[in-house]
Amino acid sequence: MAFQFNVERDDLLKAIGSQQNITNKKGTLAILANVLLEVDSDRVVLTCTDLEIGLKQIIPAEVFETGVLTLPAKKLFEVARESGSTTISFKEIDNFWVEISAGSSLYRLAGMVADEFPQFPAYNEEKMVSIESDILADIIDKTVFSIAQDKENMFTLTAALLQKVEKDNQLFLKMITSDGHRLTVMTREVDNSFDKLNMNTGTLIPRRGVQEIRKFCETKTSFLFGIEEKQVVLKSEDSLLIIRLLKGDFPDFQSIVSTLSKENSINIDRLRFLEGLRRINLFTEDLFNAIKIDIQENKIILTSQNSDFGSAKDEFDIDYVGVNLSLGFNCRYFIESLQVLEGKTIIANINNQESPCMITSEGDVGFLSVIMPMKI
Repeated sequence: MAFQFNVERDDLLKAIGSQQNITNKKGTLAILANVLLEVDSDRVVLTCTDLEIGLKQIIPAEVFETGVLTLPAKKLFEVARESGSTTISFKEIDNFWVEISAGSSLYRLAGMVADEFPQFPAYNEEKMVSIESDILADIIDKTVFSIAQDKENMFTLTAALLQKVEKDNQLFLKMITSDGHRLTVMTREVDNSFDKLNMNTGTLIPRRGVQEIRKFCETKTSFLFGIEEKQVVLKSEDSLLIIRLLKGDFPDFQSIVSTLSKENSINIDRLRFLEGLRRINLFTEDLFNAIKIDIQENKIILTSQNSDFGSAKDEFDIDYVGVNLSLGFNCRYFIESLQVLEGKTIIANINNQESPCMITSEGDVGFLSVIMPMKI
């Protein structure tokens, strides 16, 4: 049956806008560049998928005729974005073409039948729990930057490891990421309802999936959250996000953390350190962002060298009494860790001249960053 309906421009733009990163992925199936429109009695359900991530969005509509069709997601988004009208009208005509009216503008957009559109995955809502969006947003913001890029040889590092941890009769949600040169961990306490979450020790969420979860959190205070054998599911009143999990084993991060002691504890003003790093990074080589960090009694000295432009140096006071240390690090790794923190002071622990740097902060409970040194 040919559909006909009116929707608010802002509702359509919000829904189709959130689906762009999924539909714009280059794939072999042409239908995946389209969004599925299912027009019901008083609403339109927009569905997109790239076979790894699927997203349903529900928007209210004034419906004259129900029906189902797929339309090009990118072009539909562009029409909604550029429209000067508060209301956009859709009418399906012959041979799967759709007339779109928006104020003085009239568009004709070619659709495709819905028969070839992939079936949306089934899920079990009974095993889902309610979660506050700020919990997921926080553990993602504190870890997403150190997920490995897709070219990484160890493919499991291109995902974030999500774990449920019980300690002292309390439950925690923990996210761990690493690109082989650094490790980041963020832990947040959750309520006892999470006990029914069926999570194994290796729940691996691909990088793109983590990014979509973060966007899902932006406009919601809470939603239902579920982990199944092959997928993670997020559901609110008007949205449903399903992400296929990655199979494989994440490296044993716990053994790495357990070998680090808290010798040579250095207290550093976070913002002053971050400012110094950003200045020094101006004169690093672009590929490795290498800097030298010299730590002396109550003093830290940052230096960098660029073969084309020159050198930079910055030093400031810290709270430290111990042996002198001189190490090389990737400056960008420190910057990305420090800029997601909120605490005034960080604590850096470095065992010796060749050991990693472990960063924690009393103002950011549950956060841990380990950065490997480099030769310079």
